[in-house]
Parts: sequence; C-alpha cells; structure tokens
Amino acid sequence: MTSDKEGTVKILKSTFGYLALIIISLSFTNLCAANDLMITPSVEARVTYDDNLDFDEKDEIDDFAGNAIPKLALDYKTELLQVSLNGELDFLKYYDETDFDRTNQFYGFDGRYRVFSRWTLAGNLEYRRDETTDSQLEETGQVVGRDRVKTYDAGGGLFYRATELSKIGFNIDYRKREFSDDNDTDFDRYTFSLPYTKQFANQRDVVTLEPAYTNFDSDDEDVTDYRLGLGWQRLLSETLTSEIKIGARYTDIEDPDGKSDDNIGYFGELGLIKKGETFSGKIALSRDIRANSDAEIVEVNRILLRFDKQLLERFGFKFYGSGYLSENDSSNINKDKTTYITLRPSIYYQLTEYLTLDLVYNYENKKEFDVPGNPVTERNRGWIGVTIKLPQQL
Repeated sequence: MTSDKEGTVKILKSTFGYLALIIISLSFTNLCAANDLMITPSVEARVTYDDNLDFDEKDEIDDFAGNAIPKLALDYKTELLQVSLNGELDFLKYYDETDFDRTNQFYGFDGRYRVFSRWTLAGNLEYRRDETTDSQLEETGQVVGRDRVKTYDAGGGLFYRATELSKIGFNIDYRKREFSDDNDTDFDRYTFSLPYTKQFANQRDVVTLEPAYTNFDSDDEDVTDYRLGLGWQRLLSETLTSEIKIGARYTDIEDPDGKSDDNIGYFGELGLIKKGETFSGKIALSRDIRANSDAEIVEVNRILLRFDKQLLERFGFKFYGSGYLSENDSSNINKDKTTYITLRPSIYYQLTEYLTLDLVYNYENKKEFDVPGNPVTERNRGWIGVTIKLPQQL
C-alpha cells in the first residue's frame, strides 16, 4: 500500500472512532433517562451430532457436542434516537474431539440519531470471532480449510432528508479480517457510498441510486472497485414486497509485483419478501464479488430461500436453503470454480410463552470443478435445542 493509502486508512479509522463515540455517547445519554427500554436475555442449550467436523473430503471426523449459547439484546427507540445492542457467546464442547472445542463471539452496536429535523447521523460497530466454516463459507461459498477468524466492522453515515419523500446520504464502511493461520491472508476493506432514495407518492415504490468506491488491501492483492447501482422496491400487497437491484462495476486487481488486471462486470439482486401473521419468507437471487480466506476476489452467484410457517398455535416449521456458484475473479490464479449447497429444515414447539424446543437438520455439499475428479465434500449435522427467552420492559 502506498503512503497516501496508509494515510487515508488512518483517517478512516479515526473517523469511524469519532462517529462511534458520538453516537454511543448520545445513545447512553438518552438511555440513562429512558423509562421505556427493552432488554431480552436468552439462553439456548443444544446437543449436536456432526459427521464431518473439518468439512473435509477425505478425512471425515464425526462426534457429538454440547452447546451453550447465552445472548443479550437491548433495544431503545424514540422519535430522535434508535439504539440496538447485541451480544452472543457460543460455547461448543465435543465429547471426544476436544481439539475442536471453541467459543464463538459476537458483539454489535447499531445507532441512529436525528440531529436536526432533516439531518440524521447513523453508525454501527461489530466484532465477530468464529471459524472460516461459519461466516466465511456463508459469504463466499468457498472455504480453504478450517481456521479461526476475527472480523471487525465499523460504519458511519450522515443523511439529509431533502423532501418528505426523498433523502441523500454519505456512508463510510470499514472491515478488517484477521486469521489465526499464516496460510490465510488478513485484509482491510473500506467503502465510500452516496445513496439517494426517492419514495413515490403512491407509497408503494421506492427507488435508490448509489455510486460507491471500495478499496481492498492485503499482502497478496490491492483491489479498487468503482460501481453504480440502481434499486427498486415495490409493495405488491399488504404482505408481499419485491426488491430489485442491478448495477455495473469496474474492478482493478493489482498483485505485489505491480501487475494489474482490470475487468468490467455487473452485480445485482432480485428478491421477494412475504410477511404475514402465520407465514414469513424470502426468496432471492444475487451476484456480487467477495473476498475468500486467501484474500482472493471471488464472484459469487447465490440463490436463497428462507421461510417460517406457523402450522398450529404452538407448532411451526422453518426452512433455510442457499446455493452458491463461486469463481475466483483474478486472472493470475486458478479460477477455483466451486458450488456449495446448504439445506436446513427444522421444526419448533412453543412449550411455554418463554420456552421453545427446536429440532434441526443441516446438510452441506461442496463440489470443486478445477480439481481432478471434481471431488464432492458432504456434511450432515443435527441438533435438538431448548431456548429460554425472557424479555423485560424497563
């Protein structure tokens, strides 16, 4: 990275820090005087069976495990201020394969404060510690071995409501990802964007125009991405919404030797969202570029299906499914074309107002097209869990 870029990154980090301090200070100043605060502690206990702990094609290791997952959520909302704080720990202990024991962590803050009648300040902070077979696999559909990973996210924005139906904003987002294995590559990424949103008078249509600039930096690649996206959200009925986003990008990838590879591509998402009294669901198709654990740019095509159906007063069925077609976007490396599928049906029963029983099955399938024989890796997991949730209005 050049000295100019290093200076820019330092400025960005300082900006994020100041934005976060401002919003958190405003938040807790108001929260201290709040009489209407929702705090929701919860604890989930699971017994899990996993037939391929390492998600490995050849060396399949199976074992039983126990999970304890305490969570805490805090929500506060007024006309001027919205605050959300979340924390989660996932203690995972295996019966035989104790080398796989781990504790995943997640902490998040999201805040929005209306400074003046037309101006709103927003910010978010997140920290996540998990494994590449968790968040990294969900992002890209690719994973190269199991590794512990830390992800830091920070964002801030200022929005101006020009009219009752339109607003324009300025966003800055920063991500830092660190891996415990030296074979994986840490990276930093920051994004500037200028979203403009317009709601039509019929109250059913919202369009968004968003130019953005992203810089992604690692020891292996320096990536610059310019893009322009156009979005359209339409309320089709009282319970059904459609979302369309499409755009063009110009991406330049430079290796440590100074060799540059640029390309023009497109990104987009097409989705339907259903929300009713006894049913909610989403189906979506998307295409965009992401970074895998080797800090390589990957073009990810994804289909997502998720729904929750309440069958009886206390009994319901959930389903989550996603499919990925991923291909590395750099010309100086193998394309590493892969597919990844995950299917997760589950049933739940509401034992009491605060106590829920879940039975879940999760299937994963990964196929590698650029490896001789096109090897397929499969993983089956199943768990039974009990969750107690105790919301408190203060």
